[in-house]
Amino acid sequence: MSDHDMPAYFPPALARAARRIELARGAALFREGDPVGGIFLVLSGEIKAVRHLADSAEVVMMRAGAGEFFAESAIAAPLYTCDALAVKPSRLLFLPRAALDAALREVAFARAFFLASAANARRQCSRYERVRLRSARARLLHMLACEGSAEGVLDWPGPLSELAVELALEPETLYRVLRELTREGVIAREKRRIRLIS
Repeated sequence: MSDHDMPAYFPPALARAARRIELARGAALFREGDPVGGIFLVLSGEIKAVRHLADSAEVVMMRAGAGEFFAESAIAAPLYTCDALAVKPSRLLFLPRAALDAALREVAFARAFFLASAANARRQCSRYERVRLRSARARLLHMLACEGSAEGVLDWPGPLSELAVELALEPETLYRVLRELTREGVIAREKRRIRLIS
């Protein structure tokens, strides 16, 4: 989605209430414990929601890229429960809660929002399923099968260290598995593009 586009299905009142936000890579959109004022639509870039464990490890709870809503589950809570960080320079629309509530009374917007939320829920289920897999190899192949294109191609938007976090692996483990799968002819790699061959 172009960062200049306002989705056509947005009711006029929501389009007027929406506020544009620009974030540099690594900047925080919100922090755990901040009051929930609304949700977001990513126009360009990528945002991730993370929780920090007692041992300082980072767990990625969700990601959203261009055209995807972000933090929509927060409309059911008074406070954000994660930190939200820009994976790369990003532009978003902030949708205030009151304007969003009014927009959800309009059928066209409610349907588009429901379908987007359902797609997001599917991605989250895939993520939880993946991290339950024991081997690093199985996690990577699962991601290629579930998150890659119909041709089995995953274009990872950030550094491979971010992919390791997404897979709940140490970077060294991910690099080793990538080398092994490439050597075995299971995948082909071109920088951050990974293609499943078989």
